[in-house]
Amino acid sequence: MTTPASPPRSRYVDGLWHRLHPATPLLRGGIGLVAVLLYVGANFREHLVALVFGVPDAGGDPLDEITRRGLVGPAALVVLGVLVIGIGLFWISWRASEFKIDGNAVTVRYGVLLRRTRTANLDRIQGVTISRPLLARVVGAARIELDVAGQNANVRLEYLSNGAAEELRRDVLRLASGRRAGAAADGDAPSIEAAVLDEDGPRVVHVTPGRAIGSVLLSETTVTLVVLAAVVLPTLAAIGAAPAAAVSFFPIVIGTVTVAARRIGRNLRFTVVSTPDGVRVMSGVVSTSAEAVPPGRVHALRIDQPLLWRPAGWWRISVNRAGHAAGRRNAETERSLAPVATLDEVLTLLPLLVPDLADRREAVLTGLTGRGRDDGFTAAPARARWLRPLAWRRTGFQLTDETVLARSGFLHRELAVVPDARMQSVSLRQGPLERLLRVATVHPHVVSGPVSTRLRLIDVDRAQRLFGELAAIGVGARLSDVSHRWAERSGRP
Repeated sequence: MTTPASPPRSRYVDGLWHRLHPATPLLRGGIGLVAVLLYVGANFREHLVALVFGVPDAGGDPLDEITRRGLVGPAALVVLGVLVIGIGLFWISWRASEFKIDGNAVTVRYGVLLRRTRTANLDRIQGVTISRPLLARVVGAARIELDVAGQNANVRLEYLSNGAAEELRRDVLRLASGRRAGAAADGDAPSIEAAVLDEDGPRVVHVTPGRAIGSVLLSETTVTLVVLAAVVLPTLAAIGAAPAAAVSFFPIVIGTVTVAARRIGRNLRFTVVSTPDGVRVMSGVVSTSAEAVPPGRVHALRIDQPLLWRPAGWWRISVNRAGHAAGRRNAETERSLAPVATLDEVLTLLPLLVPDLADRREAVLTGLTGRGRDDGFTAAPARARWLRPLAWRRTGFQLTDETVLARSGFLHRELAVVPDARMQSVSLRQGPLERLLRVATVHPHVVSGPVSTRLRLIDVDRAQRLFGELAAIGVGARLSDVSHRWAERSGRP
């Protein structure tokens, strides 16, 4: 009987310090510094000639002046010295940048004169993002960002080789899941690129070019701009003010086109892949981004559908996550987890984010498109129509075994999902008009983000009971929750 060979231990999970990619100093700002120096030199070359050679009216090129004075050799030595000094500084900066992984945390330290150290505890990691900007792709490097719960707590490793980045991502997720550092990784999924290229891979959402472009063209911003141009410009032309209006309207058009192009670029090649360690999201064409979202890290989720998307059957999924709430908030991290997806893709993706929804297909469908009573949702009372004349029939909530569902919206449909274990507290609010109509708002509190978790237009008596129910449910769910240690929960080694 042959004993199976034990899996190789990761080269990074050893508690020792490891160096980053040799091109790290150049990619982190060296190229920008060189560009600034070249710009300054090009714009002040006459002053440079006058300063070095003492020629007040010199208007020629520095190279011509050096050649005329026979100083090519000394000038070459000066340039070589500057290059050597620059390379030496980059080398020192690279030597001072290190990271290590032990059984509890990922630590990175960098800096020469001012040393900085940042630590990401494994039990607080909300996700792992691998980004490959264009210049980094040229040298085969990637940037890793660990989304960590806490105020400005995210940790970046800039940069690692592509293979090292993928290996480190797997190590971090393995440790965060509760598996031993040297345990077999039989269930590990391949790299995102491999999963996407594999036609039989577990691809959950794939945004086609037509869907990426169409979803942006049918956005409220684009349609509003087209309507304004079609109505306002002809009106101004009729009164002779078209030229001035066109000049003032042009920057708005440029800004809208730029934003739309960026959104289309982010949505192209947007793919969500299912893995044993949660879902992984890849997007981008020139600069690519690959993000891993482990189980148990979604604090709230929203599926919404703008009116103009309804004929196409498209939906968008957004989530609240601790790392994104407290960390940097720019265009890259503000994107939706699924910017435009079909209904079948939505129903497949939801259980991967919130496991309780695996057996709640009918409840989800009712939350997305249903309205009125007798469909499992506690609907708003008829007297609440004065607060939301169009949407009051769709406003309601439902409690499942492990989640709270809240639907709303008439023209813009929305369904919010709050896992019980992610609720941090609960509040009840009643404004003057709500008090007059005897309705109230119950708010399960989660980390901040694009998803609103307020349950609106609830009968005041039911709202008071719901407040107590959610408070008790939240405490019990948090005590028994093991979703953040998904390997232990599933019994994986």
